[in-house]
Amino acid sequence: MMRVPVISAGLLAVLLVACRDAPKSAASGPSRHIYAWAGTGNATAPGLDMMTVLDGDPSSAHYGAVLAAITVDSNGRMPHHTEFSMPATGFLFANDYSGDKSFLFDLSVPTAPRLVGRLASVPHGRKLHSFARLANGHVIATVQFGDSTVPGAPGGLAEFDGDGKFVRVGWSRDSAFPDARIRTYALALVPGSDRIVTTSAPMDTEITANVVQVWRLSDLTLLKTLAVPAVAGDSAHFFPFEVRALADGSVFMNSYSCGFFHITGLADAPKIERVMAMSEAKPRNFGCSVPVIIGHYMVMPIAYAHRYATIDIADPAHPKEVASFPTDTTFFPHWASVDPGSDRIVVTDQGDGQPVVKVFHFDAATGQLSWDATFKDSGATSPGVSYMRASWPNGVKGMAMPHGAVFGP
Repeated sequence: MMRVPVISAGLLAVLLVACRDAPKSAASGPSRHIYAWAGTGNATAPGLDMMTVLDGDPSSAHYGAVLAAITVDSNGRMPHHTEFSMPATGFLFANDYSGDKSFLFDLSVPTAPRLVGRLASVPHGRKLHSFARLANGHVIATVQFGDSTVPGAPGGLAEFDGDGKFVRVGWSRDSAFPDARIRTYALALVPGSDRIVTTSAPMDTEITANVVQVWRLSDLTLLKTLAVPAVAGDSAHFFPFEVRALADGSVFMNSYSCGFFHITGLADAPKIERVMAMSEAKPRNFGCSVPVIIGHYMVMPIAYAHRYATIDIADPAHPKEVASFPTDTTFFPHWASVDPGSDRIVVTDQGDGQPVVKVFHFDAATGQLSWDATFKDSGATSPGVSYMRASWPNGVKGMAMPHGAVFGP
C-alpha cells in the first residue's frame, strides 16, 4: 500500500466527523449486523478470542441471532477495544489487551468474518488500547507502556496503515513530569485542527499520572501535558478515562471516577477545567466508562452505579445530567456504540457481570433511553443476547465475555 506523506495525516483529520458518534439520517436505514469482540479467557487464564456476528436488522425474523463466529487466537487473554464504529471499508482493528496482541478483520462479508492478520509490534512499546481512524485509512492507537528503561515507562501514540503495518510512534514522556507513569489510554482526534488529545489511566491497580496530553497529529509530537484539576476531599480527578472531540474544536473528558472536564485552547494555549463531578453517594457513581455523543447529549455508562446517565453538553462548560436509566445489579455498563442509521446504541458490560450484548433506543429530543425489547435470544423474556451459550458457530462451547461491539452494514 502506498504511504500517504506524513503531513497528510494532520490535514486529512479535518475530514473526521466532529461528532463521530452521532447517527446519520435515519433515511440511511438501520444497520443489519452487530459485531462483538469476545473471548473465553482473562488476564490470568488463557482462552479463545473470537469475533462474533449478530443479526442486527430490526426487521429480521431472526433479530439478535448469532450468525457467525471466527476464532482468532487460541491463547487469548482479554479481548478489549475495537474501533468505536465500523469503517466504511469493513476492515476493523481490535485488541487483546492482556495478551498484547492486536488484529485486523475483514468484515465486508458479514456472515463470513475473516482475520486479515495481526498488527505489527511497536518498537519499544507494548499493549495497544484504543484506536481512532484517520480519513486516509490509517489508524492511530494508544500505547499504554513504553520502554521499561525509561523511568515510569510512559506510553505513547502509534500510527498504522490500513493493513496494520507500523508507520511511526510518538512518546508520552514529558520532562515537566519526570518519572511519571503515564499510561496512554484513550484518544480524540480534533476535527479541523492538527491536534490529538489523550488521557492516562491504568488497566490494573497501578497508581498512574492523572494527566491529559495534547499532541500534534502531523508528526505525533507531544505539545503539552496538563494535570487534571483536583479538588480537596474528592477523587473526581482520578483515572482520566475517555475523551470526545466536540464540534467547536474543544474536547470533553470523563474520568473513571465520574469527574467531567472541558479542554480548550488546543491550537496555542491548552487548558483544562473541571466542569462537573457526580456524587459518590449510594448508588456509587464510579466507573464512568465509554460514552457516546448524540447531538448535544452524552450517554455515559456508569459501571458501579448500574446505570446510564444522559448529560446535556450543549454548553460544555456547564453540563447537566438530564436523564438516568438504571440496569439491574448483574450488569456493569461500560461500552457503547451508536448505529449510524437509527436511534439504537449497542452496549456491553465491563466484564464484572453478565456476558450479554444489549441494544438501547435513544430519544434524541429528551435524552431518554429504553431497551430494545425485540433484540433478544429466541424464547427469552428479557432484552439482550446472552453470551453464556451452549455452543457457538465456530465450535466454541460455553461462556464468552463480549467487550467492543459495533454496528455494521
